[in-house]
Amino acid sequence: MAFSNRWVLADGTLNDQPITIRYRDNVQEQLESGKYGQCIQISWEAEDVDPETGYPSAKELEGIDDFNTKLMAAIEPNEHGILVMVLMAQGVNQWIIYVRDNDEVQKDLNTIPTDTGLYPIDVVSDEDTGWSIFTELRDAIKTH
Repeated sequence: MAFSNRWVLADGTLNDQPITIRYRDNVQEQLESGKYGQCIQISWEAEDVDPETGYPSAKELEGIDDFNTKLMAAIEPNEHGILVMVLMAQGVNQWIIYVRDNDEVQKDLNTIPTDTGLYPIDVVSDEDTGWSIFTELRDAIKTH
């Protein structure tokens, strides 16, 4: 099952602060397959935030983008997980991933090179067989 690589980008404000949301379009097949019932949320709280925009500094954004690329390369080729949404607001970047098996994805995450040091991330996992975390956020974006 090939993952769609079409992304939708939405910019707006949340609590008078800028927010950027990217979500993967055409993921209905993965949702309906029932194979990806665990939702992993990874967050990176920026140490260096631009006070005017609320976004991480350009230098920190380079690290975030690098992690994003490595994250997708680690979890998606073997279809252990699919990255469906990325949110950035108030100095926090958050990835929403649906996975088949938390242990497999943990192994995948451990393969991400840390040649520049450990990534400042927090990881939480919840059962979400109906993908409500993703669909509620996506549908809220579509209605505004």
